[in-house]
Amino acid sequence: MGVHESVEIKVTLSESVPEAMKTLQLGGGSSLQIWFLDDLTPGLRRPLPLFAAGVILRLRSKDDEDDSTVKLRPCRRSQLTSRWAKNDAHDAWEYRIEGDWAGTSRSLAASSVLTLHPGQVAKALADGADPGAVFNARQLELLDDCADLRINLPGLTPMGPISATKWKNVRLGDAAPEGAHRALEVDAERWVVGAKDFLELSIRVKPAEADPEHAKVAFETAVRRAGLSFSQLETSKTEQVLTHLATRTASAPTRTRTERQ
Repeated sequence: MGVHESVEIKVTLSESVPEAMKTLQLGGGSSLQIWFLDDLTPGLRRPLPLFAAGVILRLRSKDDEDDSTVKLRPCRRSQLTSRWAKNDAHDAWEYRIEGDWAGTSRSLAASSVLTLHPGQVAKALADGADPGAVFNARQLELLDDCADLRINLPGLTPMGPISATKWKNVRLGDAAPEGAHRALEVDAERWVVGAKDFLELSIRVKPAEADPEHAKVAFETAVRRAGLSFSQLETSKTEQVLTHLATRTASAPTRTRTERQ
């Protein structure tokens, strides 16, 4: 991990989501829908070849804006060419390198996020449209320069939608008197697709402000003190959801993209 790179630390809760939401007093939140793109060609030796190669292509639609993301995770430091070796941000897009920690896993992630106008994702997912149209030249250059496989975006299949809800600055634990364990503020995100229902908690740590290892211990301790549980040896929610969506998409009758939504 680079000295100046932030680390996102995540846990996926083991309880039923309604019970965990009750414990955390979660209500309202910001709603969005999420799609992923991968290659569902029948007969492949490895299913979800993009995901297996550490390439994640994601589309999100919210009330006020849409976005597209190209992410390399897990990412090798050596696969990032010199132009992609540091963080960069502009008004419409952001490129970020950061640690991605969940359970016993420690990985590096490099991602380029492009902000889109509301409705652009829906247009890209319409029947006969090209979902690659919502990725810009810079994101495609990241794939060309650093991905471990060649990708032709029109050959990919959109999978979704995942219904998601996000909450910011959720208080984990009660306000504590001086000298006691202090309450911690975390972000929460719920994903629902079919019978799959996940609630993930996360914090983002800047090494200049705190030791990520110590922050991880404090975070996980606060989760347990709140009466919640999680596994240290878990398959990520992204992998579980993509596997479910790939199976559902492959077995579904042929329909237009609009019908699949």
